[in-house]
Amino acid sequence: MADDSIMMIENDNDIIEFRTASDCSVILYVDDTTIGLETANTIIEILTRTLLANKPDWLREYIPSYTSLMIEFSLYDIDHLGVNAFLRQLVSDLSTQITDFVAEKPSAFKRIDSEQNSAKNHNVEVPISPSKRIHRIPVCYELSAAETDLSKIAQEKKMSEEQVITSHSENTYRVYATGFMPGFAYLGELPEALSQPRLSKPRLKVRKGAVAIADRQTAIYPDESPGGWHIIGYTPLDLLFKASDKVSSEHGDIEALLKTGDYVEFYPITESEYLGWANS
Repeated sequence: MADDSIMMIENDNDIIEFRTASDCSVILYVDDTTIGLETANTIIEILTRTLLANKPDWLREYIPSYTSLMIEFSLYDIDHLGVNAFLRQLVSDLSTQITDFVAEKPSAFKRIDSEQNSAKNHNVEVPISPSKRIHRIPVCYELSAAETDLSKIAQEKKMSEEQVITSHSENTYRVYATGFMPGFAYLGELPEALSQPRLSKPRLKVRKGAVAIADRQTAIYPDESPGGWHIIGYTPLDLLFKASDKVSSEHGDIEALLKTGDYVEFYPITESEYLGWANS
């Protein structure tokens, strides 16, 4: 029988819960009700990195998200009771670190001007800690030759286009999760004034580098693909590059610039700057 359980972190309410997801997977949830979404997501980041640092032989797949971590395991090697026991011990070993983080919420930043770093310098390891790594990413919000929803959003929100641009670019966004396609990072939270439901009819083709918004999220399309988000600008910056380590590079693996737990700041550039960048 599966062992669904709730675990208490000292000095906090019950914030970590394990639930059965399938016959070979469990999901660990962090309750963000009292601690907030950003703190809950950072706890997921800490737990994920610790899991990988102590990677068990039975681990087949792991998927971190906003406030959850799904773990798929081999039924030949372990059962739900064993996985939950492992996770309880993992959380117990980290309880002091998690409790201190929830109480202190440190805000140390390591700023990275992403556009000034070559791909080979993007393999900076984020330690198992709540320190923040920020990427500053250039965005052309008024690229005349590309499709955009900026004007439509401004009209619907009863804002000027400049106000939309300012609201979007003055915020600092956390990479809460990655998925959909390699290098696609879900950034939040978008200012509520810009919150916009997804397109009722997704585009069949979204240009590489499109910066878009949907609900309380913003994102960058790392490559051309279909998409249902509202486009408000474009970055000339590549978000995908050849993996830096020799083995992965020889296999043709790619690496993503934005990783879960990173932070992003956008800043406006002109169309001429965008075109000069793209052609360099």
